Amino acid sequence: MTHYYYYYYYCNMKNKYLIIVSLLSWANIGLIYLLHLNEIYFTLIGVYKELTTLPSFLCGILFPVWLLIKIVLNKIDSNK
Repeated sequence: MTHYYYYYYYCNMKNKYLIIVSLLSWANIGLIYLLHLNEIYFTLIGVYKELTTLPSFLCGILFPVWLLIKIVLNKIDSNK
């Protein structure tokens, strides 16, 4: 039981922050897409794209899933 408490302490993130980070991640992907669509290519943009694409996709997918799991667990706990 003590192990679960410490795990929950480190994974405790407010729903508001999960939504904000998820939306910012998708906004970053949108920015990269718009730069590609308008054919704006600079070395700095290429480096930015390479460094942020994968983390943005992972945050954009995993954080909403984490949010849904938190909501379901809160609903289950409130029904007990």
